[in-house]
Amino acid sequence: MNRTGFHSPTRQRGVTLVVVLMLLIIVTLLGLASMRGTVMQERMSGNAAARAIAFQAAEAVLREAESYAADPGRPDPPSTGCSGGLCATPPQNAAAPWETDTFWTSGTGFRSSNLEAAADRDVELLRYVIEDMGEAGTLTGDCSGDIDLSVSDCTSSAVGRYFRITVLSRMANGTEVMLQSTYQAPVGG
Repeated sequence: MNRTGFHSPTRQRGVTLVVVLMLLIIVTLLGLASMRGTVMQERMSGNAAARAIAFQAAEAVLREAESYAADPGRPDPPSTGCSGGLCATPPQNAAAPWETDTFWTSGTGFRSSNLEAAADRDVELLRYVIEDMGEAGTLTGDCSGDIDLSVSDCTSSAVGRYFRITVLSRMANGTEVMLQSTYQAPVGG
């Protein structure tokens, strides 16, 4: 007895199996793509957190360096180069010494922060340099006039000394933050 439209089991070709396997592959690829996106977001948030920690550490060292620059008992900067975290006034149009690749890891040009020794194991280094940028003053006397104004017509009174402070914070995971500020120490500082 043979009915029309009825196929015997021996004539089936397995189309259903192929369709199900294709759907399974598509679902697997979608799952892998979403996992990859999740892992990427986790890495990005971890990097943002590490950068925030390094930035906060650099800010703390910057405050320490400003306090050191304001201390009248600190040593005078060397006449050239850097020593113990104090640097001479840099020559005009010359690169700063701390811009070299090995400055922060070797030599005696930098000053290690007091926080470096007390920091947890995630901190690799917290270091700074203070560059002397010269005295600041205010002009007094008769400084108004025409183009033929003589320098002798004006006098200057010192109001403070300027320093450029550069801080490097490097974490054990490789995150690195460099901050810089210009600081005016009071007269006598």
